[in-house]
Amino acid sequence: MTATTSDSYRRILGVGTPMVLSSAAVMAAQLGVTALIGAMGPSALYVRSVYMPVSYLFIAVTTGLAVTLQVVVARSTGRGERATAPGHLLHVACIGVVLHLLLGVVLVALGGPLADAVHIPSGERGAFLRFLAAMVVGTLFGLLGELGSATLRGLGRTTVAAGVTGVTLVVHLGLIVLGVLTHQGLWIVPVAAGSAGVLEIALVLMLLARGEGLRRPRGRLTPDRGTLSLVGTIGVPVSASYLVLFLVSLLLLRIVSVGGPDVVAGFNLGYTLQSALIVPAVAFGSAVALLMNQRLGAAEPNAARALFHKGLRITLVAYAVPTGVLLVAPDALAAALSTEPQVREALAEFLTVAGPAFGCTGVALMVLTVLEQTGRGPLAVMLNTFYFAVVVALGLYVVDGPGDVTRLYWVMCAAAAVALVVVVPLGLRTAARLRPPPAAVPGVPHPRRGVRP
Repeated sequence: MTATTSDSYRRILGVGTPMVLSSAAVMAAQLGVTALIGAMGPSALYVRSVYMPVSYLFIAVTTGLAVTLQVVVARSTGRGERATAPGHLLHVACIGVVLHLLLGVVLVALGGPLADAVHIPSGERGAFLRFLAAMVVGTLFGLLGELGSATLRGLGRTTVAAGVTGVTLVVHLGLIVLGVLTHQGLWIVPVAAGSAGVLEIALVLMLLARGEGLRRPRGRLTPDRGTLSLVGTIGVPVSASYLVLFLVSLLLLRIVSVGGPDVVAGFNLGYTLQSALIVPAVAFGSAVALLMNQRLGAAEPNAARALFHKGLRITLVAYAVPTGVLLVAPDALAAALSTEPQVREALAEFLTVAGPAFGCTGVALMVLTVLEQTGRGPLAVMLNTFYFAVVVALGLYVVDGPGDVTRLYWVMCAAAAVALVVVVPLGLRTAARLRPPPAAVPGVPHPRRGVRP
């Protein structure tokens, strides 16, 4: 592949569009799940709302490992070593199962203090703890499925990976709809998550068997040194960003809890909508980083820099549309997401104040994602941590009572605008210093440095 081909807008959109659509579909499904849970009653919606911060811990493990695996496979693909992909998948999956189960045990053991941290009423405490335990099991299968899809993306089969995601989302939502119609209650959510994960695993294994072939890796099934190295340099910073989101979500939920259950539910809906709009930026940044890693693996840093510049331009243009919609129609969006008058009012207030800055957050996250996945993870984590520390500190300072929650939304809006102004120039400067990495896997020849011992 030539640098010119790699740097074309068509190439970027060809790889990025399926990943963005897949990510957008996942977030749309999350909105759909939230709406369906709302149909189960206010109690179920409240339990789901207070579970949201905890979910970032599972996302941290899943995303950190998935991004690591995607980078490993992408760099191997850039060196012409596609056949190693199934082995990398198996190694990272072993790490993932252990980490996920350890995290689940810790969360279940600390369920009581977590419930206290977000002021869960005594009547809802038991339901929250049972739901948490069930989600530990359900999300384990989702982790394995996502690792499989990450392998496909690293191989450049982004359209196929998006198709797998689409099929599993249909099954996921379909099971929840069935649960609502048959009055199964909130417990259909972990059942649906686990079932969709099993389906995703099966589809990925079938596709890999037909494409690259499924062969047992030589030697032990423990991860190799190169994979473990990238878990540390890329996976850990990515996971750390989600750990920061966990703490921030927990603290923001605590701040808005002074407004009562309706404000909490409205804030959660607004935060979910924000995620639905900005997470595709993370997916697009991941697509740009994927192409950049392939070029870096082929020792073409200039092509990698050009990819970043063009990807940034695409992101800036793309976020003009949702920014305009949120400026002119926040009330209409609130009405579409909630039928409860008090919740709808709280949601509209959040979207009116904070909504126009969602685009700023999206562009900044695209840049941070590229930094994370091209070896600048510690810098991205530092920026994320500082940003959210400022938001939470100012939010705690300005919110003194139920009527002051809007002040938090103004803080979030201003912070997002400042982040855009700071992060984009920093990303451009960092991209200018990109260098080809050493071979990621021991024994694989580097294009310029030979075989790594």
